[in-house]
Amino acid sequence: MRPDIENLEPAERDPKKLRRTAIILVAMMVVGSILVLIAYNRKAAKLAEDDRPAFVTRLRLDKHDFKLWRQDESEASLLDLTGDVFVIVPVVFREPDGWETTRAVLLELRERYGDRDDFHLVTITLDPENEPPRELAEIAEDLGAELPFWWVAGARQESIHKYFKNVLQAGIMPEREDGKWVYDTAITLVDRDRHVRRPTVRARKPSGRELNHRNPVKLDFEEAARWDAEGRGEGLEKTNVETMKEMLFKTIDELLAAEPEDET
Repeated sequence: MRPDIENLEPAERDPKKLRRTAIILVAMMVVGSILVLIAYNRKAAKLAEDDRPAFVTRLRLDKHDFKLWRQDESEASLLDLTGDVFVIVPVVFREPDGWETTRAVLLELRERYGDRDDFHLVTITLDPENEPPRELAEIAEDLGAELPFWWVAGARQESIHKYFKNVLQAGIMPEREDGKWVYDTAITLVDRDRHVRRPTVRARKPSGRELNHRNPVKLDFEEAARWDAEGRGEGLEKTNVETMKEMLFKTIDELLAAEPEDET
């Protein structure tokens, strides 16, 4: 039977009940917002105090291994170093001005960690056509680079450039400009589980005020040296290079102290 629509009357709404419902909904929204804000502030505070090395990417055994020739004319795979901590450094050995500060840092790393068998330096030429395998032994001798601690290595030029850009996430693809190589001079730090890591620093506003989160630091010592030359370290207790070295040493010590998580 169809209802008698003409005789239907609109429902009466109780203003008190409506107000009470509205108040409850608003209170729930306020409480929810407060709880979200509290959770956010707690997380931000935790992240601000978390100075562990930042994760960048992971080198996978099935995709990111890389064959290299070394200064003793032997061939080795980069990820043979899995389980150890190592530093990967792009260089053009014939252009020492392009990695002058980085070279000094590497020599300090040799002095600091050279007696360890679980830490390695891997310097890879970006110009293997002009720095072929037969010259690597001489270059290594000049650096005081001895295996297995310090690899002086090369590979096919195209493969090297793609590996640094696509896998190690270099800022630019290496290229020649006016007869000199231009490339991302940052070094790459890899932990025992093949994670690429970076130290972190507390973020700041342009005004200098600290923020409640930390940013990863790109380990580019040539850039840090340029900052110092431009006076961008004036007023600081230490130069940009010295500060970056301290962050590098601290991060390496932390990674060396950690045990491998897995073998996959």
